[in-house]
Amino acid sequence: MQILSTTGGTLNFIPRENISSGKTYTLTIKSENKNKVIFNDADATITADKFYSTYTTTQALKESSFYNLEVTNATDNKLIFRDKIFCTDQAANAFVINDGVYTQHNTGANEFIYYEG
Repeated sequence: MQILSTTGGTLNFIPRENISSGKTYTLTIKSENKNKVIFNDADATITADKFYSTYTTTQALKESSFYNLEVTNATDNKLIFRDKIFCTDQAANAFVINDGVYTQHNTGANEFIYYEG
């Protein structure tokens, strides 16, 4: 799963085939909530870096939403990568799903009195 902010970011992935400069690649981001393509780059600039590839996007995404990512080799009409994207502006290691939604209240000592019959 890729984690991006609401202003986009860098996607790192390992494709099913090596990235070639002589081929054309298409990158598509589809919203899971709306079941609609929100971004399509028909001539994606993908950079091969050692054992993985990178793509940088500035696409605006919605906070706490899931998206599907597909990278296709348009020259050979082959799917070379598929993944899921989660959008959040929170730090990934400290993500809290209900951040700012619920508040904790102190209701006292929570003492109970037991009666024996």
